[in-house]
Amino acid sequence: MKKKIIALISGAVILIIAAGSIYGKSESGHKEGEPDVVGTFSVNRDENITVVANRGHIGDKEAFAKELLQMYKDDSFYSTKFSTDRGYATSLDMNIYLWKEDIEDGESVMTAEYRPVEYGKDYDVVNNPDKFQLYIDGKEAEE
Repeated sequence: MKKKIIALISGAVILIIAAGSIYGKSESGHKEGEPDVVGTFSVNRDENITVVANRGHIGDKEAFAKELLQMYKDDSFYSTKFSTDRGYATSLDMNIYLWKEDIEDGESVMTAEYRPVEYGKDYDVVNNPDKFQLYIDGKEAEE
């Protein structure tokens, strides 16, 4: 009888610990400092994404925008995988927030746009990077 009670209590403790470790994980499952896409929509092949930086500040906006562009090219965001059935994006507009909670306030910390130098061509951001220009907060970035 004592062995059954001890086994029951031990099993309950193990279940509680397991449930606590699963339940206690952060909602997003990603690390501080690791940017992630939390929203996306596209018009034709022009991609508009909402990014959460998951950090308190962005020191070098241009370097951060280039990191996001590379993450898009590598399709390495945690929560979003981009479809390439119709090809890669012909432009990329990003609204960037420090934290997910900041989205509700409506004021992004920065914007980054990757726009083609010539419109009307069938260039995409992955295969024709030399045909695009990066804009940070509406101003052309030096490359």
